[in-house]
Amino acid sequence: MSQQEHNRIKACCADLYAQPAVSWLLGDSLHPGGLGLTERLGRMLDLAPSHRALDVACGNGTSAVLLAREFGCVVVGVDLAQPLVSRARMAARQERIGGLLDFALGDAEALPFLAGSFDAVFSECAISTFPDKHASACEMARILKRGGRLGFTDIVLQGGKVPDGFQDWFFQAACIAGACSVDQYEEIFASAGFSDWREEAHPEGLIELLRQVRLRLLALEAAGGLHKVDLSGLDLTAAKKVLDQANDWARSGAVSYFAFSAVKEA
Repeated sequence: MSQQEHNRIKACCADLYAQPAVSWLLGDSLHPGGLGLTERLGRMLDLAPSHRALDVACGNGTSAVLLAREFGCVVVGVDLAQPLVSRARMAARQERIGGLLDFALGDAEALPFLAGSFDAVFSECAISTFPDKHASACEMARILKRGGRLGFTDIVLQGGKVPDGFQDWFFQAACIAGACSVDQYEEIFASAGFSDWREEAHPEGLIELLRQVRLRLLALEAAGGLHKVDLSGLDLTAAKKVLDQANDWARSGAVSYFAFSAVKEA
């Protein structure tokens, strides 16, 4: 992949998730499993009030707010999209736990934090969209203390590679084109210095999110595009194509959704 294509994919993903219509279609959490799976991820990370955690590709900050509130730890979120960072900061100001939350603009492949400055790092339905997953894994290892914990959830391929014709940027942004198998995710992060792997399958979260998105797309179409959501820049035809294919794969077991945790080697 050329550097130009690499940068284009990152920019397209950031722009897509920053659109209000996409936030409305995906819901506040922007990922399968909702906040219930976010809380489960926090427990897999053994988060405690003494910890400082980093949310990579934090989106609108919903997960960071939940984990700070539920576990009492400091949570810092970082995202490549300035509109999402702004929304996350606004959400933090509305919380009475605002002192536990902070958000910054940054790239997962070059995190703007000092080495060893976090006890935990997590990411939800985002690693599959990163063009250079190994660079991101190395950055997550760099900012963690020795013995720090990694947790992430993401789309997992269980039936081979994504078919030809589903590799363009829209499928990349939808966490499909760049998804890996369980073994591939583990290999990427093991090469960055992580071990002691744990994994959990949560296919029901993916199937339910696809169902909700389908209902919301139908609502947009029924309203003739007059819904109180800005649809500019969102190709509903392409979105339906992604959704239909993803639904077929999820129900056949070709794709699923997993939660992972690991430890940075000492």
